This record gives sequence, structure tokens and C-alpha cells, in this order.
Amino acid sequence: MAGPMPPAIGGMATVLQDLQNSSLSKLFELEFFNTYKTTPQDRSLFVAIKSKLSLWKKWCVLLNNRDKSIAHIHTCSGFTFFLDGVLVCLSKMLSVPVVIHIHGARFDQFLKNLNPFLLMIVRWIFARCSKIIVLSEYWESTLKKIIGNYQFRIVQNGVPIYSQLPERLDHTGKVDILFLGNLCQRKGVFDLVSAMEYVDGAVLNLVGGEEDVGVIQKISEQINASNLEDKISFHGPQYGEEKNRFIVKADIFVLPSYAEGLPISLLEAMAMGLPVIVTPVGSIPSVVRNNHEGIFVEAGDIEGIANAINKLVKDEALRLRMGSLARSRCEEQFGIEKTVAKLLSIYSEIY
Repeated sequence: MAGPMPPAIGGMATVLQDLQNSSLSKLFELEFFNTYKTTPQDRSLFVAIKSKLSLWKKWCVLLNNRDKSIAHIHTCSGFTFFLDGVLVCLSKMLSVPVVIHIHGARFDQFLKNLNPFLLMIVRWIFARCSKIIVLSEYWESTLKKIIGNYQFRIVQNGVPIYSQLPERLDHTGKVDILFLGNLCQRKGVFDLVSAMEYVDGAVLNLVGGEEDVGVIQKISEQINASNLEDKISFHGPQYGEEKNRFIVKADIFVLPSYAEGLPISLLEAMAMGLPVIVTPVGSIPSVVRNNHEGIFVEAGDIEGIANAINKLVKDEALRLRMGSLARSRCEEQFGIEKTVAKLLSIYSEIY
């Protein structure tokens, strides 16, 4: 199974880590192959090429002389997809069937922006895959319209489900709002900061690393200009128990994104019994029902974000009811073992 492994940050790395800790590792001889870039940012072209050649050689060694192997490759948009396409080609050269697993909030835009030659290469790569996993019916229908009909299979992301919720941590007495994800314009973080100007009785914790270069400095300037220092705190990227500590401490989860795949942070928050405020983009409407597990707001609607937050801040009973529904829905449909069961079904179609 190939993809970015921790300490890489982001949803794809979390998916792989959760699968590594799931029953899938007990049912199969599961080898994880880390495609996360390990060379420095300022590396020379020679070092970059040498690193990739070494990576591809290790991939071939891993797959060679194994009976009934499957190459399960997690990928996303951009140049990463074409690099992962090399793994697809090497796998087929070794007669190993390939399952490619599409992540990424803007994979559709990535395809639409390709010139005809590069789009032909994408189709060529897809044609060499036994199965192509997407995150929801939305993504299946969207990709079919752009690229055509291939062996698509739907597997929603899943997260670990605790048998018993941890006890809520004490906080300042104010309602605790959590943003968990890479900090970038795409995830609506600037809109959320702006909305906090109109929110009373709550504090916002921003947990995540930089996706857009310089975004933390820009958000800090926005916070200072609006005198929101007492309402908003940065905490950087968090992992494992430290990440869970922020979720357990929170009362409300907010993710006002412009584009999403199926955000792991949303599922993690729901699994912990948090009500959510989200935008109906990507696969999110297949997870959250408006006014049940949470509240929908439109991307870029700062007033709508503020109104939704204030509604939940002022109504503890509503927060608890939506949080309970969120946990139940996650237990029923989005636990990591649900994901494992769907993967097993796909693997059985191949062998």
C-alpha cells in the first residue's frame, strides 16, 4: 500500500495510518510504502531525480516475486498523480494488479485544467488499474463526466471509533470552537477568522500546518487588525493523542471549505460527538445532514458562518443533540472497519 505516511500531514496520511492500525493489517501481509518526499526543499535536480529512481527501485523489489499481490496506491492531484502513475506502470510491468485510490479536494479541477496530451496520459494510467477507488457517489459521477467510465468503486474514508467517549476536558468557560486541518484559503480559514468578529462567548483554536505558503502570517495580521487576539489561537499541526486532546476539548467543529474530498478531520470530530458547521462541498453532503449532525453554510458566507456558530454557542442542548447524532452516524457508516470491509470486497473481485 503506497502513499504518504506520517510525519506527513493531511488526510491521506491519516487514512494510511488508520488502515495500518486496523484489522486489515491482521488479515493481510500488508506492506506500507512511503511516497512522502524526504529530501530537503532546496534539493538539487540531481538529488531529486536520484531520490525518485531509488524509490521506484525499492517499489519493484517490494513487488517482485510475490504471489497474489495487489498494489494499492493512494494518490491526489497535481504532479503527485503522475509520479504515482510511474508506480502503476511498474506494477503492471511486474504483472501486479493495481488499485488506485483517489483523494484530494480538487481532483476534478486538476483534470479539467490538463491539456489533451496530459489528459490522455491520465486515461492511459486509469486503463491500467484494476479498480479506481473514489470517496463518494459525487466523486464517481464527477470523474465519469470528465474522464469517462472506468472500474470505479466507492469507499468512504473511515476513522477509529472509541467504544466510550473520553470525558470532556475543562476549558475557560467559553464555548470552544475547533478548526482542524491544513491552513489554507481553500478550507475557508480566512472566512472563519472574519466570522469570529461577530461571535460572542466562544474561542477558536486553529489546529493545523501551513498548506498555503505564508498563510499563518496573513492570518495573524488579520487577527491583529481585527483585535481578535483574545478569541483565536494557533496551535500548529498536531498528531495522535495531542490532536485528540483538542477534539475532546472542543464543543463545536467548523470547516467552511470551498472544496473537499471527504475530510478526515470532519469524521474524527463526529466520532468524538461534536456538532459540525460545514459547507456542502465534495463528499460532505453524503456524511452530514443539514440540521441533524450539524449546520450547512455556503462557502464564503461570513455572516452565515457567524450565525451558525452563534446558534450553537447559545444552545447547549442543540449542540449535544447534534453531537450525539454525529457520533451515531459515524459509528454506523464511517468507522475504519467499515472501510476495511469495502476494501476486502474490492480485493476479492481481483483474486
